[in-house]
Amino acid sequence: MICPECGERYNFYEPQCPWCGAAKPVEKEKSDEGAEPSGSQIENAPEKEVFFTYKARKKRDGKILLVCKYCIALFVFMVFVCMLGELFRQPITKNLLLTVFIPLAVSVVFFFDAGYSIKAVREIKCRKDDFVLYRLNDEAVLPFGKTDILKKRYRTGLFRHMYVFVIDKEIFFVDEHDFPEVAEMMDRLYFGKG
Repeated sequence: MICPECGERYNFYEPQCPWCGAAKPVEKEKSDEGAEPSGSQIENAPEKEVFFTYKARKKRDGKILLVCKYCIALFVFMVFVCMLGELFRQPITKNLLLTVFIPLAVSVVFFFDAGYSIKAVREIKCRKDDFVLYRLNDEAVLPFGKTDILKKRYRTGLFRHMYVFVIDKEIFFVDEHDFPEVAEMMDRLYFGKG
């Protein structure tokens, strides 16, 4: 480390410069704790301390795969429209109806799966007084004491639940299977369970 006073080099772990006795620059900032913080200290201050970070257990689709799913859904829907045109030219049979509506079902499944993957929470950070929910492209803060947000709890399996939060007109899906620890906290905080 180089002393700002005399310009001599000394060991970083020493509390002060051995030649001139000047305190390290880090020590100077710590000694001004009672003083008013300067603008640079306010800008560099940490926003809020993160206590825990939880990542989803299930790996979600990336942006390229989601675009592919939407393209496949659109293509299969166009196949459905073409087959629907053929349906009106021929006599209607049961097998023909099944053949025509299978592409519609496949396109709907791809479309809704891609839409769910975009809105599914991929990471949750637990801070002192709120959760931060991270989706594919954005994030939202979910305070502990706030009760005016729209929240729902749906059963998705025998012992699994899905939590849906609407924050600033954006939907966030939190799957209990992906975040079991956070699901317990959310049950207690937002739904009064446990």
